[in-house]
Amino acid sequence: MEKAVKGFKAKAAVVETESKKVLNDAVEKGRSRETSCPFRDASLAPDQKAMLEGRKKQMKELELEYKDKLDALKDKMEKREPLFRLSEVSAAFAMQKDRAVQKKKEMTQDESERWALMRSLEESAQSRPLLIEDAHYHPPKKNPPAKVVLRPGDPASGLSADGRQVGQRIFGGRPEYEKDIKIRTAIETKWFQNSDWGKTVQAIKERADNRQQLHEIAYPNKGDGHALTRARSQHTLPSQVRPVY
Repeated sequence: MEKAVKGFKAKAAVVETESKKVLNDAVEKGRSRETSCPFRDASLAPDQKAMLEGRKKQMKELELEYKDKLDALKDKMEKREPLFRLSEVSAAFAMQKDRAVQKKKEMTQDESERWALMRSLEESAQSRPLLIEDAHYHPPKKNPPAKVVLRPGDPASGLSADGRQVGQRIFGGRPEYEKDIKIRTAIETKWFQNSDWGKTVQAIKERADNRQQLHEIAYPNKGDGHALTRARSQHTLPSQVRPVY
């Protein structure tokens, strides 16, 4: 047993020696590598008090600089020119009002000119002869066509013998133009009424005057077109659904 103990002790001593050697090598190897925070001697340590005083001095300077800038900014804001003065705003409103008045005048003038143009077009149109009067008529180039003078008592004039107007007002209540009177006079001529087109127009007029009114037409009963669908939704046999007539 003593011999065995001695053998185990010898082996343990060898293993311990090898372990210490490996550990020492590992420590030396680790110390030989560079680190982010290497060991520094106290004599090499920086003067923290001087660093703190420097930082305080720098903060004081920055504080004073910021205060000067803030005072200058406040002074600039107090003395700055306004974007819009009251006089300029009043002038702008007055200019807009003048422009609105001027625009209204221009629109009124334009409307008057347009109405005058429309009246001149109507007058020029009513002074032209009808195709029904003469199919081969060509108006003169220089001299305007002669106006038809209608006297009171003439059926085409629309005036009675004492000068009162007896014709009905048409087209939204306006009085008849000379062209309307000429058209009515031309239609009432005997040769036009005896023509094929005159007879066709008369037949159309009689048919329109004597036609049956819409409220008098008796329409056939279309029945209930949804009876079958409604019966199917109510589980009714199709044979029991009434026929659609």
